[in-house]
Amino acid sequence: MLEINLNRVDYLQVGVTSPKTTKLLPAQEEKACQRVAVADHYGVVQCFGTKKNEIQSYFKTLPGPKITRLELGGAIGTIRDKIFVASGGEVRGFSRKGKQFLRFDTNMTEAIKSMHISGNDLFVCGNFIYNHYYECQDQNYYLSVDSINDMICLDMDKVGTIVPILACQDRILRVLKESNCLYEIEVPGPPSTLALYQNDGGDTGEDLLYGTSDGKVGLVSAGRTACTHKWEIPNNKKHGGVLSLHNYDITGDGIKDLIIGRSDGLIEVYGYDEAENPVPRFTYNCGESVTSVNGGIVGSAGYDELLITTYTGWIFGLSSEPADKRLDPNYLLISEDAAQKIYKLR
Repeated sequence: MLEINLNRVDYLQVGVTSPKTTKLLPAQEEKACQRVAVADHYGVVQCFGTKKNEIQSYFKTLPGPKITRLELGGAIGTIRDKIFVASGGEVRGFSRKGKQFLRFDTNMTEAIKSMHISGNDLFVCGNFIYNHYYECQDQNYYLSVDSINDMICLDMDKVGTIVPILACQDRILRVLKESNCLYEIEVPGPPSTLALYQNDGGDTGEDLLYGTSDGKVGLVSAGRTACTHKWEIPNNKKHGGVLSLHNYDITGDGIKDLIIGRSDGLIEVYGYDEAENPVPRFTYNCGESVTSVNGGIVGSAGYDELLITTYTGWIFGLSSEPADKRLDPNYLLISEDAAQKIYKLR
């Protein structure tokens, strides 16, 4: 088994966070440090990065209504670096420099719980209602029979059409076409979060990862008329429910690994074997609920890391940079003596 060594680096604390409210903006150049966009229950949206081992804030909005989701978007075919946040029934859009360019009231009777953006298409869900808008105009509407925990769309570039998928509490993924349910996919537990396999749906664009509130993770292929189940990671050790999923090549083998964040603080990395079945590679427990997991480069250029956000708003990295490089008195704001002592303790 390929061993990965990752070292924790703490960045900052924001307010209490909802799942999927932290994203990494695409880097301007390869292997450069990326900016982090995060939104919290104080209603603050902020974007920060690191420069010479110090936190640099790029923008920070004033407090407002609690923010329940943050997504990145942009015109089809361009870099997705526009920041969209949902609070109550309203969606706001910010540029990477913090300029607000959109304020759209969806007029939904429920607060927005989940959101997806693709070009000019906006998809939002409350507890039971799904709405689709194109250029802020109503397009489609669906009322679910059970509460919606998350929603996502397949990659439009790959599948060539809009395919929204709702994760519903009654253990069913509902695949929609316009305002109707095309078919249902049964999963082994109440699905709590969805992510596209390899971040784009894999070769066909139809592969979808789901995590359940009882701790299982699985992969299904959502075809045009029916689905196939590919694999499932059982929860034999009774770990916490799955709150966040992401795909990022942290092992450096050229294939994106699966990163799982759980409600009991467990962060897991799975690689894939020759048969494309998941194999455990790394675990870390941060002791509190993990609301977002991302992969990218934040602390040091050229060093991959997992960026983790917890429920109480702690944002930290699990970095591939060797720990002794981090024991720099200037970086840690401690004396050289203390740095030497810490280094000798290792």
